[in-house]
Amino acid sequence: MRAIIGCGCPFIIVMGGRGTGKTYGALETVLEDRRPFVLMRRTDKQISIITKPEFSPFAPINRAHGWNYGAYKIGRDQYGIAQLLEDGKPDGDALGYAIALSTFANVRGINADAVEIIIHDEVIPEKHEKAIKDEGDALLNAYETINRNRELQGRPPLIYLGMTNANRPDSPIFDALGVSRQLERMQA
Repeated sequence: MRAIIGCGCPFIIVMGGRGTGKTYGALETVLEDRRPFVLMRRTDKQISIITKPEFSPFAPINRAHGWNYGAYKIGRDQYGIAQLLEDGKPDGDALGYAIALSTFANVRGINADAVEIIIHDEVIPEKHEKAIKDEGDALLNAYETINRNRELQGRPPLIYLGMTNANRPDSPIFDALGVSRQLERMQA
């Protein structure tokens, strides 16, 4: 995953089977490299579930490395990601943030200048999931809100890493990024 993240492309899509290490590899890389990140899922409910210690995507990484990264609440639907003390409070500043795209769709004017990468897990909704209104536009707005023209300041662009298990290109986000046709050709 380090090579994928370091490929030099600002928008990266990774599709693969469930349990192959996409999320593990992406999170392990940003934690090892101490790269500020946003962990994004589609809905508040999904964020709420993965920020609980018993369902945390950080748990297997913590076991492998002897760490204690996890989420702590910083706002109504936002969480910081940091090394946690035994009482669940952060041991220092947040390295990352967990926020839903559906929440970000209603947020403007925030400063996330330090964030280097958005890790958007489960970017293609399952067939039974409810659509988010204008989901593709919401993602582009979230990207621009965090990126804030950093290239004009001589800084590298924000990296967007979209990961999915679904092996289908019909996603409003892929449509907004203009990659649906390429994915269809790759599948064929």
